[in-house]
Amino acid sequence: MTPFQQALIQASEGKLQTPTVSTANGNIDYFGYQLAVHKYNLGIMAAGMQCRGITFTQIKKYYGLKGRTAKDVLGQMDQLISAYKQALRGYGDESVGEIMNMNSRLN
Repeated sequence: MTPFQQALIQASEGKLQTPTVSTANGNIDYFGYQLAVHKYNLGIMAAGMQCRGITFTQIKKYYGLKGRTAKDVLGQMDQLISAYKQALRGYGDESVGEIMNMNSRLN
């Protein structure tokens, strides 16, 4: 189980309190925001640049992605984001099960 999946489960059980992410249009889901930011970071890394505050290895380990370069894992990150969006549409215990199966879909 990846640290991302552990955090999702802990948040759904109430053991982990996630910060509120506010925008001009209201609050958004923290984990969705986190996925979007990390996808942005991977895009920058795939272009050959570095990001302050986070490394490729940290992102790769957090989500359980497999590959040698940021270009290799961008497709996996897209699949992870789409699986997360589908799980959000489920709202409830079934969505936690879908999230647990995300990495099996990536491989």
